[in-house]
Amino acid sequence: MNIKKSKMMNNWKTIFSLAFIGVLSAVMYSCDDGLSEGNYFTTDTTTLTETLEAQPESFSEYITMLKKTGYYSALESYGSYTCFVPVNSAITAYIQERWGVSSIDELTTDEQIDALKTIVKFHTMSTKKLSTSFSEGRLTDTTYSGDFLTTSFLEGGGLANVTINRQAQLVNYDITTDNGVIHSIDEVLDPFVDGISTVIETAGKHSIFVEALKQTGYYDQFNELTTESGNKMKYTILAETDSVYALSGVTSFQDLTDLISPNDNDYENTENPLNIFVGYHAAEAFSYSSDFSTGFISTVSEGDAVKVEKTDFSLKLNETETGENDTWVSLVMSESNYPAKNGVYHTVDTIMDVFVPKASYIIWDPAFDSAEAKAKLVNSYDKVTQDAYENIYWYPEDNLIRYMCKNTNCNLNRCALGLSNCVYYEFTTPVIPKGQYDFFVCGNGSKRSRGAAQIYWDDEPIGTVYDLVINTTTIGWPDSTEMQANHWRHGLKSITRVSDGASQYDQSTVLRFHITDELLCPEQKQHTIKLVTTRSGAMPIDYFEWIPVE
Repeated sequence: MNIKKSKMMNNWKTIFSLAFIGVLSAVMYSCDDGLSEGNYFTTDTTTLTETLEAQPESFSEYITMLKKTGYYSALESYGSYTCFVPVNSAITAYIQERWGVSSIDELTTDEQIDALKTIVKFHTMSTKKLSTSFSEGRLTDTTYSGDFLTTSFLEGGGLANVTINRQAQLVNYDITTDNGVIHSIDEVLDPFVDGISTVIETAGKHSIFVEALKQTGYYDQFNELTTESGNKMKYTILAETDSVYALSGVTSFQDLTDLISPNDNDYENTENPLNIFVGYHAAEAFSYSSDFSTGFISTVSEGDAVKVEKTDFSLKLNETETGENDTWVSLVMSESNYPAKNGVYHTVDTIMDVFVPKASYIIWDPAFDSAEAKAKLVNSYDKVTQDAYENIYWYPEDNLIRYMCKNTNCNLNRCALGLSNCVYYEFTTPVIPKGQYDFFVCGNGSKRSRGAAQIYWDDEPIGTVYDLVINTTTIGWPDSTEMQANHWRHGLKSITRVSDGASQYDQSTVLRFHITDELLCPEQKQHTIKLVTTRSGAMPIDYFEWIPVE
């Protein structure tokens, strides 16, 4: 089975200082893991290390760990760090169980020091995260070990019941310093080292599903941590526990094969029903429950997708479409959002069969396509490289595109992609259900948007040229009938500008271009959209939209 390469931007740490009046100097220090031993510019104000040293009864062991690993200087330097700091009793219990010692000073071997370095990096982030940013799921930035930490409120409401990585509880929180914030915790967090398959097996509640992973060959695949090129693998697994299978009379792997693939035991064949079933339970993405959004999640089973309906109050997977007594699959939240080195797994509350949806309305924001992009939901106008997005490719690949996210943007999710000066841009869509669609693209047109492109669907040209030089008089804006005759539509009323509440529908510079009403999708699968430049210039893209044709 062809697996898309996962991409991850390298995590670099930059530290700089401004000298006294009349002299400006900027010094940058960078390394592979971002947090390093070395020389740092320090500050005269209260730092993380000074705050920790002022409370030796709670943090003396962690201070010793910082000094022994060489990271003490990093945390007394300029920056905006977040440190989850285990208290002394937590560290003592951890090192006693792991190494049989009672103090950090007793750890002296290279292997022990390397382990302590991993622990410090796993507990430290390069951005400041106060408790107000905690939600059910992952924090939006990675630690210096390249991992996401999770916060959970399943023990009850309030910060007193928050658990970190389903393991440690907060002792104190939001201890602010001039270069970051400290949250003290009652256990040392175990750094992620295992792949997602091993983590599920170790949990001990999914033995039938784990055996299915092994029999289909997915167990080893989902345990891979990096691609051949060194990029980090990312998986999200939706798994049934043994108790969930038992509700349907499945109490063994043999029962599962009798149910799913009774006449075919070539389980590693990608056309085998059990292979498809297991592949359907996995996606090549990092998606905690908070990352799910209404739409479709492409799975490892080629052409198959999980349908998601998310509101403020519910998360429904594969809701049936009969209109009467519809059913759906839900996450068992107490057994979900469990992380691994290369992914996260969730537990579902019923057997999740492959679902084939009807033609469905889809709106897709390529700028907001990944969890990593969603983590950037701050005011931003950054230029990004090819590695920023898995489902977008442009040529020349060394060019940059602009990620535009502002409260003053009247765009879906406040953001758009600023395209310009490339020969073409190619987008891999989400899975589109079988059917016929009206197909639109929405973009920002203004005096600075001068680009034009021919649109291709699966390498076949469709529609007329998408021209961002919009003359509102020529296309008939705001008259809907005249606009339609010229292939244009108003923006969506449901999309509003954060800064003043204005609707996209009323904006003359954010319009939807009607590509075709005869887009045929004879099978459910992902597709490619290619914009081939016919006139150079800015082409900001907001979203693509598919409306089923009855």
